[in-house]
Amino acid sequence: VVAPVAGRIIDITEIPDPVFAGKSMGEGFGILDTPGGDVVAPVSGTVSMVAKTGHAVGITTASGLQYLVHLGIDTVELEGRPFTITVSKGDEVTAGEKIGTMDNAVIEEAGKSTATVVIVTNTKKKLDSLDVDYGDADLGREVARAHPKVAAAPKPAAENAPDAVVAPVAGRIIDITEIPD
Repeated sequence: VVAPVAGRIIDITEIPDPVFAGKSMGEGFGILDTPGGDVVAPVSGTVSMVAKTGHAVGITTASGLQYLVHLGIDTVELEGRPFTITVSKGDEVTAGEKIGTMDNAVIEEAGKSTATVVIVTNTKKKLDSLDVDYGDADLGREVARAHPKVAAAPKPAAENAPDAVVAPVAGRIIDITEIPD
């Protein structure tokens, strides 16, 4: 996973938004102190969504992980003014490929945060772990490694059978209600 914008990589719990910081949308990381400008794809895959306001782009990888790049906090309210997104749903992208731009001046003039978030939205179903390198990062530099869950192998047929009960001693089998007090 590469940095979609330059800046300082932080733990997702430090993002100034309770939805992202609480991981209710998934595991990920944040980027503060971004200079704005170019935005690149954090992973290779298929663009699965582009918000009408340009503040968010979704990308699904070949392994099935679904990434969301969310540019700024509460920037949906800016109706797209700070963003130019150059990809569309269905496009194939490569990690580090330019997918748009972000104008920090417009975001800051509106009193919004330029904090950017990268999250795996299907964390519970597909992500085993995410290793993140915190600190300063250049645009397009690798900053994290995602480890998808490995599908469990199906159990052999014998293991799917009902449990067998073996009598511990020889004798007559009776109903539990027939046992004297």
